[in-house]
Amino acid sequence: MTEKFVEILSIPFIDSNMDEFVNKIIYPRIMNQDKTFVVTANPEIVEYANEHQDYKDIILSADYITPDGVGIIMASKWLNQPLQERITGFDLMNQLFQVADRKALKIYLLGAEEDVIEAAALKVKRQYPGIELVGYHHGYIDIKDTSLAMSIAELEPDIILTALGFPRQEKWVSKHYPLFKKGVFMGVGGSFDVLAGKVNRAPVFWQKMRLEWLYRLIQQPSRWKRMLALPKFVFKVKRLRKKVQRS
Repeated sequence: MTEKFVEILSIPFIDSNMDEFVNKIIYPRIMNQDKTFVVTANPEIVEYANEHQDYKDIILSADYITPDGVGIIMASKWLNQPLQERITGFDLMNQLFQVADRKALKIYLLGAEEDVIEAAALKVKRQYPGIELVGYHHGYIDIKDTSLAMSIAELEPDIILTALGFPRQEKWVSKHYPLFKKGVFMGVGGSFDVLAGKVNRAPVFWQKMRLEWLYRLIQQPSRWKRMLALPKFVFKVKRLRKKVQRS
């Protein structure tokens, strides 16, 4: 299939819907054992990338960057290049679990606190008995240490999910990517906390009202500094829109 990308503040997002992305792009790559690096990016990540060139280089090296965040979708509309739909890390993770369950794929989980990763692993085993969960490890690691990465590579997982928070999760993938022969690599942020039941995801009503970010902020007030990236992102996109309109 022909892949289309939409660039927002110099970050190229895949223009796809969830079903197409999972079943027509990612699944064939898994079956062909093509190594694949996926980044799920929201406005905060776009802002951070544009302020930190080393991190930007990493996410630009990814095979696919998906629009994780309603702000990305809104920005694409403002720039008259509307993306089809939001593809969040949490939803994409669950879609990959379903594929892995049907096809008996190998999965490795890396990240979160020790009790959280254990609860998340147990949830995966119970909910997706077809998955071969080849291992899991908490996120309190030195991301530069190769020993853990080498031990994971020896297990030959088909899907490696890293919940180390950005930018650490993408930096871990970038550093250790050459050690692996195959696998889909994706950072999933705090998704293991939700999977384990430690943090609640926003109810559907909040999601439909595009207020999932506010629900998370209410649950985790310590995130308020991170939320400052959103108005900066909006300002830059609207300034870019004016330039496009003038040209």
